[in-house]
This record gives sequence, C-alpha cells and structure tokens, in this order.
Amino acid sequence: MKKWFIILGLGIVFLALFFISTYQSSLSPLNDDKKKAEELAVKQGYLKTVASTDYYHGKEQAIVLTGKDDTNNEIIAWVQDGNIIARKKSEGLTKQEIIEKVTNEREPKEIHKVKLGIENKIPLWEVVYIDKQGRFNFYYAAFENGELLKRYSI
Repeated sequence: MKKWFIILGLGIVFLALFFISTYQSSLSPLNDDKKKAEELAVKQGYLKTVASTDYYHGKEQAIVLTGKDDTNNEIIAWVQDGNIIARKKSEGLTKQEIIEKVTNEREPKEIHKVKLGIENKIPLWEVVYIDKQGRFNFYYAAFENGELLKRYSI
C-alpha cells in the first residue's frame, strides 16, 4: 500500500511539472514579442526607459509600451508588425478620464477592463463593461479625445 502512495505522489509531481512546462512554453512567444517591441522602441528613440508592456488583442494585435523619452516625457508607444506610433501620455485621455466618460454616457453596472489598444493606426481606449441588462459591452474611444469609434455588446 505504501508503494502505491509513492507511485501516485511521483505521478502527480511529474504531471504538475509537465503542465508548468507546457504553460511556460506557450507564453514564450508572447514574451519574446514584448521584448522585441521594447528593444525596437528604445533603438528607434521613441523610449529611453520602458515602464510597462501590455499585449492588445483586438481586431488587430499590438504591443503597447509605456515609458519615458530622453526629455523625461511620459510616452505611450503602440507597436504593430515593426511599426511604431508614439504619443505623449499628456496628449490623450487618462484611464480615469475614459472611465468617467463611459460611466457618464453608458451608466455601466460594472467596468470589467480598461486598456490601451490600436486599430486602423488609431490609438484607442478599449473599455469592457457590463450593462444593466448583464450584457458585456465593448466601447472603443480615440485616445486623444475620447471620441467614440465603435461600440457593441454581446
């Protein structure tokens, strides 16, 4: 009986190691893409330092970087297929401002996610919220002025 517990314990350990390895290898391409985007933005002079990196999965995919340039301005850079669009953070709405805009216009029950993205070379805010009917809503607004670009619910 003791032998079976040892065999079962070793089986669980090997299974856990297998799942951890599979998970890490599945994330490896994303981490490589983020690292390449950071290096490209620094090499091309858009950023001097990178504070954060995020992956945007929308109609188009992009990597969104935040950091500072040579003159210490806060910069946001959107990287798509080796192309970079960069804006000063002060040129657009803040996360709190877009949340207030959506809250005032749409009166959501709960805001689920707010993140930066880009589509058709237009930097944008993506706000995912739950409305009063319990539906998920996707609200896309221009980064610079908060102008509604599109909205849909499921």
